[in-house]
Amino acid sequence: MITEGLIAALAGGSLGLILGGSAKRESITGLGLAAGAFAVAWGHLAWLAGILFAAVSAAFQWRKGEKENALVLAGLFCLAAAGTMWVGAASLAFGVILAAIIGLWRTQNHWGLRLIALGFVLCGGGALVLTTGWVQVVVAAATLLAAAGFSLLVRQFFAQQDAVFAKGLDQMMAQYSGEVQGLYEGMRGWRHDYHDHLQALKAHLDSQDTAAARAYLDDLEDKLDTVDTLVHSGNPMLDAILNGKLTLAERENIPTNVKAFVGATPLIQDLDLVVIVGNLMDNALEAIEAQPAGEKRRLRVYIAILKQQLYISITNTRPADQQIDIHYASTKNDKRGLGIRRINKLVAKYGGMINRQYEDEVFVTEIALPLSHDHSRENSDH
Repeated sequence: MITEGLIAALAGGSLGLILGGSAKRESITGLGLAAGAFAVAWGHLAWLAGILFAAVSAAFQWRKGEKENALVLAGLFCLAAAGTMWVGAASLAFGVILAAIIGLWRTQNHWGLRLIALGFVLCGGGALVLTTGWVQVVVAAATLLAAAGFSLLVRQFFAQQDAVFAKGLDQMMAQYSGEVQGLYEGMRGWRHDYHDHLQALKAHLDSQDTAAARAYLDDLEDKLDTVDTLVHSGNPMLDAILNGKLTLAERENIPTNVKAFVGATPLIQDLDLVVIVGNLMDNALEAIEAQPAGEKRRLRVYIAILKQQLYISITNTRPADQQIDIHYASTKNDKRGLGIRRINKLVAKYGGMINRQYEDEVFVTEIALPLSHDHSRENSDH
């Protein structure tokens, strides 16, 4: 039964690499699984190795907050454990290969990679079933190492891509922050100068110089056009980002219906608020602008404090043929997809809820973020 033990050990070591995490954790997990699998398979208990794989992989995924993945992997390796009754430790190897492919399939939209992975499963699984003895050990080693290596390479490749996009997104967020600060300062400036403008107009009228008064008003109107204060929510930062984006919508002749009021209630960190609302508004405007001319276009924004939660609802029309995957990242724009993932992470950071729905030509995003005194202290520190 040494061949069974070796195949089980190879499967355990490969699973440790596929589960991900730090290099140290991968090594320790892989060695532990390999040793445990070898021991039980040597003792004619290959099915017990399958239960071990199920428990460890489910625990890894559960700790990462991926409960659905945890259940999928637990079920997969329980089936692999049952399969050892017929094909021995080869069932464990096949289960590990499937785990790698399922992970790739669930996290990536690239059909080229998916088809390559599917072909790999069919070829590798078939070779494992059709061989025996030491030949099967060699086939298992080659197949499992290839699966683990492929999984690691794909993970590293997309991590590097995410890092590149994240850098671009951080630059965009810095631009957002600068724009918001500029808008905020601009509005404060207008409030501060309001009395001076009235005095200047009175002076022109007192001297009966109506032409000068009209010219002064025209000049004020031109300057006010740079920022239309369409929203007065009670929160200067929220007002600034919303007014900036709604001004863009107005220039594109996009009909809007906006209701936003949060008063003086302390919200989340300013930068996080800018990231969430800015990305939501950008995605909505991008989808609306992609609609063919002549189609009905509209944007609805509702933001309020409901039951001690910051509630954000954005509804926008979109092209009927636009494809959206299960992670709600556009299939044709990776940067937009990364922005959505950043929103998801921030919602998770505050223990909030996010709900997305789309039907026909309308897309709706709802976010609810619990508000606490901790958030206000975080804002006071900035």
